[in-house]
Amino acid sequence: MARFQVLVTHTHLDQPGLGLLEEAGCQVHVLTPDGSGVVTAANGRAEVERLLATIPFDGVISRIIPIGGAAMRSCPTLRVISRAAVGYDNIDMAAATAQGIPVLTAVGANSQSVAEYAMGLMLVVARNIARHNTAIQAGGWDRARLGLELRGRRLGLVGYGRIAQKVAALAQAFGMRVSAWSPNLHKAGDIAPVTRAATLHELIRGCDVLSLHIPLTETSRNLIGAGELALMGKEAILVNTGRGGLVDEAALAEVLREGRIWGAGIDVLTQEPPPRDNPLLGLPNAILSPHVGAATTVARAATAETAARHLLDILLGRTPPADAVVNPQVLTRSAPPA
Repeated sequence: MARFQVLVTHTHLDQPGLGLLEEAGCQVHVLTPDGSGVVTAANGRAEVERLLATIPFDGVISRIIPIGGAAMRSCPTLRVISRAAVGYDNIDMAAATAQGIPVLTAVGANSQSVAEYAMGLMLVVARNIARHNTAIQAGGWDRARLGLELRGRRLGLVGYGRIAQKVAALAQAFGMRVSAWSPNLHKAGDIAPVTRAATLHELIRGCDVLSLHIPLTETSRNLIGAGELALMGKEAILVNTGRGGLVDEAALAEVLREGRIWGAGIDVLTQEPPPRDNPLLGLPNAILSPHVGAATTVARAATAETAARHLLDILLGRTPPADAVVNPQVLTRSAPPA
């Protein structure tokens, strides 16, 4: 009999994460893909809820499928949810905490991949790379539109965790000046040569590129709205590899359409995939990608391994890394049975 029952909310879990679970005696359950072969938040939620209600799972390795309070309550044996990702906005945190279920994130596992992708979006937008490709593919050859050089420009980082710090290092190698702001930045100590902004608005006013690297919470939802976008200049660029809900997409579409900022590189959207009436669709200065900032072979393996280790930390009574636990107050309630 398996020592632990573990649900992976996707069709597979990459090695070495799967190997760690199997070595620990876990029976691993994965989702069955539909006819399209793709599991999305929309088409996988019902299966996750059905499985949680019918199998006594000890833990969940969470990918893209939302897990609500009712689903958690339907599985009274559930002791841990470990995210194979950094964000946790698809988990009902209030419900998890109420049930004494620790939620952990794969902090640091995909930092380099997301940081490189953020820099890639800056370059694509600044140098009109996507526009040039589209024009040539359509038979054109338009060299009239000039791009922007990043060297000497000011990068503003909203959030200064592991990903943002790597973005700062990459940007400095490009010759950019870097500033940062977050509600907790005062706890970070000396961050030189990165400079601190006293407020979000001060950061935005002083930067040429604004890059978002904070989790989505009720206080950060639509953090970048019409008022914040109005502080950006005509050659300013917005990059979002954090979470879609951080940006008011209608307000962003308006400033892009009117040419009030240079462009935006957006890897995350409020609704994924976006509905056809998403206002950012069809705008040539909005570069969109399907939430793939962390989608590299190295990062996928690292997040799987990290998520598996964190899950086993809880199930085996080990102490997980403090910065991985979203709701540490429940740890004393999740100790393994004697």
